[in-house]
Amino acid sequence: MSDPTNLREIDDLLRAVVADGFTVFLCGGSDQPEAIVATYAWETHVDYVVIKDAHDVTAARSRLVRDWDVFTAESVVWSYQGHARWALRAILDLLPPEHPNAPGEDYPAPAGLRVEPGFLTSVSVRTPRPGLVARRAMRLRLAARER
Repeated sequence: MSDPTNLREIDDLLRAVVADGFTVFLCGGSDQPEAIVATYAWETHVDYVVIKDAHDVTAARSRLVRDWDVFTAESVVWSYQGHARWALRAILDLLPPEHPNAPGEDYPAPAGLRVEPGFLTSVSVRTPRPGLVARRAMRLRLAARER
């Protein structure tokens, strides 16, 4: 992680997630969070990413069910775990849920999505600026048509 180019790229990808309309949860303190969780809710699904460090990032999509909680998700229809560079790119490029090629089979949520309960005692929430939430849906739907 000491490579400044690597840090800049990860920072740019995090900014892209925020610009895509994700709500951001800073877990364990807003000054130096122990985990960062970002969520984007579709009508029937939720895309989210859990960042514990640059090498421990899990991106996922779950069905949006009653009482769904990002910190206790039990199943996913898609997940990717790895370095921040690849996990953030994967969530940014994930097909919209209604696309015929979008993932749809439920399976158990990977352990990397779980945030330590102690980090949940102090959670700061950053909601997207007005207008950003629709940006992700429009961008992904246009990109899906081009594929």
